[in-house]
Amino acid sequence: MMTEPLFDSAEFRQVCGHFPTGVTAVTAVATDGAVAALTVNSFTSVSLTPPKVLFCVATSSSSFRVLMESQRIAIHILSQEQEDVARRFATSGLTGPEKLGGVAWVPGPDGVPLLPATPAVLAGRRDEVITSGDHVIVLLDIDHVHLKPSRVPALSFYRGRFVAPNADVAE
Repeated sequence: MMTEPLFDSAEFRQVCGHFPTGVTAVTAVATDGAVAALTVNSFTSVSLTPPKVLFCVATSSSSFRVLMESQRIAIHILSQEQEDVARRFATSGLTGPEKLGGVAWVPGPDGVPLLPATPAVLAGRRDEVITSGDHVIVLLDIDHVHLKPSRVPALSFYRGRFVAPNADVAE
């Protein structure tokens, strides 16, 4: 039985914001050809064998319908030089095509938009969707990876803003 929390959602968000997370751009294509593009910081690897990852998305997201109707999804790990992409894909009220406008992309397997400027991409098929509160957990079976070695650190999110590590990263 769930008890009523002794804090509000703003305080909960502030506390969780003290944990730095990586920033990814998620793209998807539905069977009707509709595309989605969104910024996600709730991403993690789940399994090496078989290769599986997950990300979480709010059920209120403007990309939610397309994600739920997509079999093919790509996750792009953003570099600190791609804050503009993260901000664009996080803009509410824009459709997937509008978010992709002005961002270089190519059609990947099954038409999913791939962002070639990102240092790392994982793409695959949706495996399972688990509803939890006002979000869903999307599990992907990965069948495509691309790594472009880079010395530029990954973009992170910490205390409500985009940040980047100061250290140079070895290849």
